[in-house]
Amino acid sequence: MATQHSLVLGIVSGAYERLRKEDSFEAGLYVALAAAVGILVAVILYFTCYTGILKRENERLGKVLGSLKREKETLGKEKDALQKNYEILKSKNERLGKEDSSEVGFCVVVVMGISVELILCCVYYIALLKIENERLTREKEDLQKQNVLGIVSGENERLGKEDCFEAGLYFALAAAVGILLVVILYFACYTGILKRENERLGKEKEALQKNYEILKSKNERLGKEASSEVGFYVAVAAAVWIFVCSTYDIARVKREIKRLIREKEDLQKNFDSLKGKNERLGKEKENLQKNDESLKQEKGKVEADFKELRRNTNMCVYAVDRDWKKLIEACVNVTLDPDTASPSLTVSEDGSRVKFTGERSADQWPSVLGREGFTSGRHYWEVEVGEKGYWVLGVSTHPHEKSIPQKPGEGYWLVTLAQGKICTAVSQSGDQILKLEKMCKMWGVYLDHGGGRLSFYNAETRFHIHTLEGSFPGQVYPIFSPGSHDKGPLVINTKVKNV
Repeated sequence: MATQHSLVLGIVSGAYERLRKEDSFEAGLYVALAAAVGILVAVILYFTCYTGILKRENERLGKVLGSLKREKETLGKEKDALQKNYEILKSKNERLGKEDSSEVGFCVVVVMGISVELILCCVYYIALLKIENERLTREKEDLQKQNVLGIVSGENERLGKEDCFEAGLYFALAAAVGILLVVILYFACYTGILKRENERLGKEKEALQKNYEILKSKNERLGKEASSEVGFYVAVAAAVWIFVCSTYDIARVKREIKRLIREKEDLQKNFDSLKGKNERLGKEKENLQKNDESLKQEKGKVEADFKELRRNTNMCVYAVDRDWKKLIEACVNVTLDPDTASPSLTVSEDGSRVKFTGERSADQWPSVLGREGFTSGRHYWEVEVGEKGYWVLGVSTHPHEKSIPQKPGEGYWLVTLAQGKICTAVSQSGDQILKLEKMCKMWGVYLDHGGGRLSFYNAETRFHIHTLEGSFPGQVYPIFSPGSHDKGPLVINTKVKNV
């Protein structure tokens, strides 16, 4: 029944999935509902008929079981009575066997002793009588010879008495023999009686054993019938449970179908609205893509024009917050390395400032390098130049040079100030004069090693001044020169202002 139940649920669920995918969901729902109702009616009729049959069969089996129980109780009582009788007879038999064996042995011993004693007495008295008879015979002959009448008559009386004693002796012997024969016959008869009684008890024992086997087989049969009856009741309970579960599952499936119909309607409405929105968004997306492409083209043209204009005019451009934040995020603490400083320069103990302390000579640009070089990434630092009229800022790939040549070649990317007004961008691609309306006091240097760019900014106004482009081969070092015409220091700003 469980298999049929799962099969029906599988068919219903499969039909439901198939009908839900199709448009004729409602028609399929009614078909499934009609099929479920038909199956339910058939199951109810089947269980009604089967329940009546089971009820009648249960009543018949109840009567049979009652009679079998009564018979079992009767047989149990008979078995107990027979078992008690058997135990009583067995104990009697054992007791009689013990008493008979002991009594027979005792009687046999007594009879044998009496018989032996009587025989010995008889032999002894016979010998005595024989001897006495011979003596009396001799005395009689002597008396006859003497012919004395008085003595003969006295002796005759005495001999008469002796003959009476001999006759009594023979009578006692005969009586003893008779008693012995009577005792032997009695024990022979009693032994036969005991033998027959023993055979009767053996037959009763066999009958009791047969009755015990019969009762044992009946008990086993009744146990099997009881187990089959329990299995029958379990099967009936399982059938009822399956029917109840089927009814509950059908109701649950019906509720689930209604819920899914409502959800389908809601989803259909949402789908229609989303479809309209999607179409509208698709059109807007196409328009935005067209506008984006045109804006990209215009942006490219504007950037190209702006780059060309900046290259030709050296125009200063303001760095917006977004661009300036990227610079600040790349900020590093640059420390001057005294070991790379020119002898005419003095570096502070904390490595944050340098100034010219020597005598003016042909070595116009004595320099010092930063302690750490850069091989990749983006790095930003700021330098305060103040009112100095001579200085050099930039990067170099020459770690062992302690001065900058008058005409730097490869490995130098610099911005120089001379005479307080001539600002020049120097690189291997050539020199370019920077036209600045006003000289700034705080310069920002931004190195993009991977992009091949070195940019200079007015750190106070955040205006972009100039960018040197090229390829940086390997490690580059920040380079600083305070010039050789004044004593003013170059100071590295360790407190860079955030946006």
